[in-house]
Amino acid sequence: MEEYQKKLIEAGIEGIIIMVLAYLFYYQNYLLYGWHRGLPLPSKIPFVIAGILTGAAYLIYKLYRIYPMMQKEKIANVIRKEDLESL
Repeated sequence: MEEYQKKLIEAGIEGIIIMVLAYLFYYQNYLLYGWHRGLPLPSKIPFVIAGILTGAAYLIYKLYRIYPMMQKEKIANVIRKEDLESL
């Protein structure tokens, strides 16, 4: 398994963890500061969407950081194959 593939898997797992924690953070903060006893609980859908967007933003950030490494490894593999063919 290539190094960039390991980084992609790691970034995906981190993105999922951040997504869940962001959802919990947003919803808990709303309940603490915007919700009062006796009122029905608010819908969780907007907070789930906010968590998904936060996780996706993190994943996009990590992909932009990993992409140059992917390109360098692909170029290095092509150069290695050309060197082996020239022997």
